[in-house]
Amino acid sequence: EGRIRRLMPVECERLMSWPDGHTSKGVKPDGTEYEVSDTQRYKMCGNGVVSEVVKNLVAQLYETAQTRYNGVINYT
Repeated sequence: EGRIRRLMPVECERLMSWPDGHTSKGVKPDGTEYEVSDTQRYKMCGNGVVSEVVKNLVAQLYETAQTRYNGVINYT
């Protein structure tokens, strides 16, 4: 009908490769859980990083470092 559908928070979580409901609950300083609003969930997804991208990036960096430095990496 020519309208663009807004993604649901759970769909945003899936795009980030996070588990369903990952942003749905918060924890107060006293330890009690509370429901997080959809607006805040959208913000969390927007400020997050895609887990799979970070995982693959680190794996490639590690592989390159192992190849380039023959498995010896000095972090100093």
